[in-house]
Amino acid sequence: MSGPQPFVFEAGVEVKRYAPATERNRDVIAETLVNVLPAEGVVLEIASGTGEHAVHFAQLFPAITWQPSDPDPIAIASINAWRADYAVPNLQPGMLLDASADWTIAHADAIVCINMAHISPWAATVGLLRNAARLLPQSAPLFIYGPFRQRDVPLAEGNASFDAALRQQNAEWGLRYVEDITEEARDVGLALDQIIPMPSNNLSLIFCR
Repeated sequence: MSGPQPFVFEAGVEVKRYAPATERNRDVIAETLVNVLPAEGVVLEIASGTGEHAVHFAQLFPAITWQPSDPDPIAIASINAWRADYAVPNLQPGMLLDASADWTIAHADAIVCINMAHISPWAATVGLLRNAARLLPQSAPLFIYGPFRQRDVPLAEGNASFDAALRQQNAEWGLRYVEDITEEARDVGLALDQIIPMPSNNLSLIFCR
């Protein structure tokens, strides 16, 4: 990781945002999701940000109903602007949702969360795991992507610099230990099924009930 990535606004369209990292990681994430997501059903995306991932994945998985969400109303506006531009029929409007709160969602067949854990308080990751354990059917996946620490693996120089920059920006941010997430998941009834190495020193973590 090279450091926090800024959002970019499209000229003349204030609500529509871009995250430069999205175009770099969306295809490799999709290649992993092919083997993780159900063939059909509802996928809830937590912390959807700009909405670019949601539009891309909804197009790639037309049999899936993709439900984006975010706690930030500005992000919701961006998600809905992308949705309006592409008119993907299986992409739902953005939903205001705080990962750390108790969700009022009735059903999801999978949950996807990309690049949230390190740029949010630990309570957001705890809430993600707690709600996923309650919401997901047996064997349904929770997919978490981003940069992480592992206690038995040396931290890459780029990730170390990124972690320091995040903690300087906000004391509650920073790269989380996979082991801490796994322990928290175990406490709520989720098991770590896979750790998949990804480009640029990222990981995909897949949890199931």
